[in-house]
Amino acid sequence: MHVESTLTGCKKFAGVKSILLRPAPELTFRPQQLERAMLLVLLPLFSLASIALALADVLMGTATWFERYQLIPAGVAFGAVWFWCGFTRSNNVRRIRAVTLLLGPGIVMERFLIGLWYTAMYGHDVRFLSSMSVWMILASCLFVFLKPGRGAFIAGFGYYSFAVAALLAFLALARTPVSDEFIQEFMLTYIVGAPIFLTLLAGFARLRSAYGSALHRADKFESMAMQDALTGLFNRRVFSTSMRRARARQARRRTPVSMAILDIDHFKSVNDSFGHNKGDEVLVKVANILTATMRRTDDVFRWGGEEFAILMEETDAENAALVCERLRQLIESENMLPGRKVTASFGVAELIAGEDDSGFFSRADAALYDAKDLGRNQVVIRKKRRPSNPLVKPISDLIDSTDFGRPEEA
Repeated sequence: MHVESTLTGCKKFAGVKSILLRPAPELTFRPQQLERAMLLVLLPLFSLASIALALADVLMGTATWFERYQLIPAGVAFGAVWFWCGFTRSNNVRRIRAVTLLLGPGIVMERFLIGLWYTAMYGHDVRFLSSMSVWMILASCLFVFLKPGRGAFIAGFGYYSFAVAALLAFLALARTPVSDEFIQEFMLTYIVGAPIFLTLLAGFARLRSAYGSALHRADKFESMAMQDALTGLFNRRVFSTSMRRARARQARRRTPVSMAILDIDHFKSVNDSFGHNKGDEVLVKVANILTATMRRTDDVFRWGGEEFAILMEETDAENAALVCERLRQLIESENMLPGRKVTASFGVAELIAGEDDSGFFSRADAALYDAKDLGRNQVVIRKKRRPSNPLVKPISDLIDSTDFGRPEEA
């Protein structure tokens, strides 16, 4: 009998969450991926804005050395960082963040300080201060959005506070009187509006971070609810979900589904003789044998205590029994305890069309008890339901018998 797909070439157990049980990607909050996505959108915009502003000033004849020799190279640098970000994984995005925060806000601050100097030298220009206020706010927002942790608001507000301090120094040292229009623009934009906007933005960023942390904890609690803490296997709560997947594939592909239940023989005496810590080590070693042997499509559960369950798709009862025989031999050959062999009994059942989960498990469990009654350390298959009345044969047995349909003899 060809059983290579079941017995050889097996992949190790993929972990606690199978593809079916893993949350959908859109429901999983990953701050680093969100940050990388924001950078991939913002960096080309920064590049286009820098080059467009520089070219506009050049065409209008108002370009200074800043637009010619710093703004255009800055646009090229933003494009290079964007290209770098495209080939960087989300968990390594911190360097791109540092370069972006150094380049973007640095260029804006330099332009702001140079503008203040020219304004002080050649007179007040309210239009310059109005246009720069928008860029100063955007540069401050970059710190709030990109810098992780509580220091984001401090960094953004500190950056903006430095700009306000430079503006106050400019007002104090200005040689010409300041107009009322300039004072009004300064008070509304730099003193009142921008701090309020930054505070609201920092609050939103904090809520976003708290939401991400809550989702991360919820995902962790969900894993804990599905995972046995000692062995790392599925627990019995996941069985119904795995059965729904197995039934769906069985209906679609017309393939068999089998279950095996195994129990470590005389496990109570192991705890009594060697202690519970040694007993836990035995459970972990048995779990490792199961996960290293079974395929990726097979689900392994710790059902409780020293009892384990295996759900095998595309495997009939005979092949499932061969797999269990191999597992039984591996467990028996493993030196888990000094001077004592550890063995296990197996019960196997194949899913019958129309059978519910409880009946399927009960047949496998009954086969396990048959294995124990027959002397333990063996594999027993229970192919059909055992009737409640031993004098009444199941209809399936009658149909399979050779006497079905023959007329009775007179």
